This record gives sequence, C-alpha cells and structure tokens, in this order.
Amino acid sequence: MGTRNLTLQSAIGFSGIVPHSLILHPSDKYIIYPLGSTVVIRSVEDQTDQTFLQAHSQRVTCMTMSNCGKFLASGQIAHLGYVADAIIWDISGLWSEGCARPEPTLLHRLSLHKVQVQALAFSMSAMYLATIGGQDDNNLVIWNVADGMAICGSPASHDVATTCTWLNTTEAALVTGGVNQLRVWDFDPEHRKVRPTECTTGKEKRAYNCIAISQDDKAIFAGTDSGDVLKIDTQSKRLLINGPKKRLEKGVKSLVYNCATGQVIAGSGSGQLVTLSDSLERLGCAHVLEGAVTSIALDQPGEFFFAGTAHSNMYLVPADNLGAAELKCTSHHDKINDIAFPKGYASLFATCSASEIRVWHSGTMNELIRIQVPNLECNCIVFPSDGTAILSGWSDGKIRSFGPQSGCLQYVINDAHRLTGVGNSSGGVVPQNGVTSLCPTNDTRKLISGGADGKVRVWAVSKGQQVMLASMQEHKGPISSLVVTEDDSMCVSASADGSCIVWQLTGMMPFVRANALFAANFFKAALYGPNECQLLTCGTDRKITYWDVTTMQAIRILDGSDVAEVNTLAISKSDEPLFVSGGADKKVCVWNYNEGAMHYEGTAHSGAVKKVMVAPDEKTIVSVGSEGAICIWTTPQDVATGA
Repeated sequence: MGTRNLTLQSAIGFSGIVPHSLILHPSDKYIIYPLGSTVVIRSVEDQTDQTFLQAHSQRVTCMTMSNCGKFLASGQIAHLGYVADAIIWDISGLWSEGCARPEPTLLHRLSLHKVQVQALAFSMSAMYLATIGGQDDNNLVIWNVADGMAICGSPASHDVATTCTWLNTTEAALVTGGVNQLRVWDFDPEHRKVRPTECTTGKEKRAYNCIAISQDDKAIFAGTDSGDVLKIDTQSKRLLINGPKKRLEKGVKSLVYNCATGQVIAGSGSGQLVTLSDSLERLGCAHVLEGAVTSIALDQPGEFFFAGTAHSNMYLVPADNLGAAELKCTSHHDKINDIAFPKGYASLFATCSASEIRVWHSGTMNELIRIQVPNLECNCIVFPSDGTAILSGWSDGKIRSFGPQSGCLQYVINDAHRLTGVGNSSGGVVPQNGVTSLCPTNDTRKLISGGADGKVRVWAVSKGQQVMLASMQEHKGPISSLVVTEDDSMCVSASADGSCIVWQLTGMMPFVRANALFAANFFKAALYGPNECQLLTCGTDRKITYWDVTTMQAIRILDGSDVAEVNTLAISKSDEPLFVSGGADKKVCVWNYNEGAMHYEGTAHSGAVKKVMVAPDEKTIVSVGSEGAICIWTTPQDVATGA
C-alpha cells in the first residue's frame, strides 16, 4: 500500500523575513502569508480558520496578489543549478460567503528562473505577471496569466534586482529596483518586447528595496538601503525629491502609498513605522515595532494596515495613529529546539527557540506565556509529571526551572554541565553547548540531565534544594536524548559517540551501566517501545532500528529516510501503537509500530524537523522545524489497524 498524505490541521508561524509577504485580501477578511514552503490563508477574525497551499518544494521567497483578489502568486528558492518555480493560484473562492467556499487551486507552475524567484507583481487587471530571478538569474520575465506561458524577458539590471511593481492605470509599464538601478519598463505585448529606461537620480546612488506608486501614476516612491525615500517623476524619469531629512535606521524595508490620504507609510530595518507626506516630510513621531518591518498590508478604506516584522510578529496599526499598534499574532523566528506537553494534558504545549520559551494553547493557537533569558540558547524543555514547573536546559550549562503559570524563575542549578561540548568521535564541532537533554522521573523526585560534555547526571530536586546524586561518564560525545522507564528503575541515554547506554537508577548498585549498544551512527533519539521490551533509535545513518532490551541486538532495521538523517521519534501509548519520525528531509512520517511500515507522510516544513510529539490525547501530532514553524497534524486513525 502506498504512503498517503498526512493532514495538516493548523500551523503556528510566519516567515516574516520574506519581504512584502504579508498580504491582506481586498475583502479585508483574510490575511495571506508564507510559512516555510507553505502559503497560509487565515481569517482575520479566527486564528484557527486556516487554509494551506502546499506545492512548493523549498521555502517561499516572495508573494503577491492581484488587485481583484482572485489570483495569488508565490515564488520559491531551489538548490544551486536547479530551476525555481513560481506558482499562480486561483483564490477567487475567498470572495464567497459562508462555510462552503471553493478551495484555492493551483493554476500554473512557471518554471524558468534559476535558483530563486526574487520578486513578483501582477499587472493592473491581472492579465500579466512579472517575475524577477535572484542573483544567479537576474532576468525579468512577463507571463500571460490566462495560459501560464512566458511572453518575453530581459536581463533585469546590470546588478541584482530586488523588487518590481506595475503602474496602476496601464498594462504597458512596470518599475523594477535593485542595487544602483531604478528602471521603468515599457511592455509591448503585441511585439513581445520589454524595453527599460533608467531613472535619473543625479549624484544619488542607492540600493532599492521597495517601490510604491501614487494612485495617478505620476510619482514613483522608492525605499532605499540608505534609509531615505526617493520620489521620481514617472513621465520624465527624473528625481524630484528625497527624504525625510532624518533617515530611517537600517534602511527602508517596506513602503505603501495610502490613496485615501495621499501619504506614504514606510517601515525600516530597525522596526520604525513612519508616515511621510507627499513631499517626504515626517508626519508625527515614529513608532518602533519588534523586528524589521518587512511587510505593510493596507486595507481598502486606508484606515488600518497590518505590519509584518522579521521577528515573525503581525501588528494591526491605525493609519492615523501609528503609536496604537496592536500585536495580533506572534511566533518563533529562529529554529525551534524542543517541544513538550504536560503529562496527560493536550490543551497546552511549550516550545523553546534561541533565548526564549513559549507556552501555547493548542485549541486557539495563542501564546500564553513567554519566558526570555537574553543572550543564551535554550536547548531542551520538559514538564515534570505533576506539571508544577517548566524545566529547561541552557547553553550556559545551567538548568532553570520556571513556574508554568507565572513564568517566574523557581530555581537554577548552576554548572549542571560543562559549558563547552566534547566534540564528537569524528573530530567535528558540536553546535550545542551546555545542557542538551532533560528527563524527570515519574515520581518527580529526580531529574536526569545530559550535556554536551558527555556526562549523565542525576539530581534530587525540590523547590528548596537541588542536590546531585550521581554523575555518570561513559559517553565520549554529547547526549542527544534521555528516556526513563515507567517504574523509574532504568534510563537510556543516546549519544553522538555512537552508543546508547542503559543506566540502573535503583537497586543495590544504582547509577551504574546496566547495558549498552553500539553502532556506526550519531544517535539522535532513543525511546522505549510498548511494554518496554524494545528500544527504538534513530540517527545520522538514516535508519530507524528496533533493539532487544535484554540482548541489545538489532531485531529490525527500517529506512527512516532515503536522503537525510532522522532527528526525532515519538510513540503513542495506545494498544496498537504508532510512532512518528522527523528528520532533515523535512518530512513527518507516521509508522505502524508492529508492522514497521510507513503509512503517512506530511510535508509542510521548509527546514529540518527538529522534534515531533504525539499529543497526550493522541488526536494530534505536533512537529517543530529549524525554520521556526510549529505544525499540528491530525493523527490518522487507520494506522494501527493497518488499513
């Protein structure tokens, strides 16, 4: 039986670093944005009302929507030497009222640009689509939207081109900007030609990031890396004025012309939002958001706009009062290292990324708590069985415990592990430092920690004191995974040195090695199978291996991936268990444990899958990736039966 697609139920995240990628539908009911290789269409009012467009093989690098709101175009990046696709979607169903709206469909796949599609723009009536390739391609191509065929093309500029926009009142002209060049192109569809005219800016030499055009097409506003905006006369192609006098910090990253007021709204690389007059003078004070403002999506009346930042935040901002910006949605903008559920409670889960821990509500997908420790990296998190704390391991070698409701620090175990790792058996450098794995015992009295120094340590923990009971050092590489048995008598540590060791935690001789297995593999994860009579491991050899716990012999070996390492495993607790794997091939795979057969495969991540978890109620599977996405999948019900 073939592998079926895993159903993506919902997703948390926003690739805010993609320029001009946060789009507001003309109905003002939906926002559209990229998340890795997926395009998300989400209701403005209901965060859980999401539609996913999944056809890209790599992360989305640019997006645009037609003025009529019927067509959406998205472009992607590809491997060096390969062709990168741009896709035209039919999203006319978003105009429909009620629940039975038609699903978006893929109209055309446009394959011409090498390596990357840099920018996209629909013409006035959505008859044509302009695409620009990245620095390895750098060509401007005009496409016919009706049949998806290329009409004509030309090198976009002598240097890198970064943005393009059509004029508002004609199908025959568009503007492109890039490094040291701003060009107005005359498009002749009858003779299949596109001809450029350079804009004369005198002594002003700029790198252009974004372009906005006045409603009557008389003026072109171009935002630059230097932090100013240039106003160009469309007819003469000459510089009229540049401003404001006090430039925006870290360059102008986004720009939109408000037809209702005749003003220009600009966003900077430092997070500033500024309103500029027609003569490019500042109106009022600048308001600072968290992260570079990469997208501004204005509503139809010109009263409000959504602002998207590089820190994956979305703000709703009144156009006449920038200081009243309201945070509407937030997510991780860096790789996510770990995920944890409280025992037996599926409504909440926690994730850690870079210097922060966030707690999410599974149903509403809202962030409940954010815990930040600046300038450090959180490598792992876990909830104890009683749910009274969030235990976390950090790159400075400390274990920190936080209150699950308040987020306040409860205690710190200093020097739990050495700050710098021991490397690995092949002499390479390990990117993780400090505490790399945590596992509390089921009675909540002990905490087992593993570090980049190869040590496994057992701690007696309470809010009053934390005492180290044992330090076990047999591993020669960083500890990647720890798991304890149900009766707390044994624990297994998996390491990058190619070994998994079973440690005795109780009995006459506690805290000694009870058994071990070795393989030519950097182990990434290990967990107990049903009844704890088997071990399941994965790692850089791309295999998923079943081991007998008593003899430590391999009894079944599965191909976890054909192309990349397998990073993580999770197993259900049901009578007919399934297990889930994820790895650097960006896929989430669901397997029948007894058969050892893969039944479902989920593709939504554009980076390596770092961790997967089966929710305690086993209705959903949650995966996190190196691109910062949190994907919530519906657990298939027919895996256990082998249907």
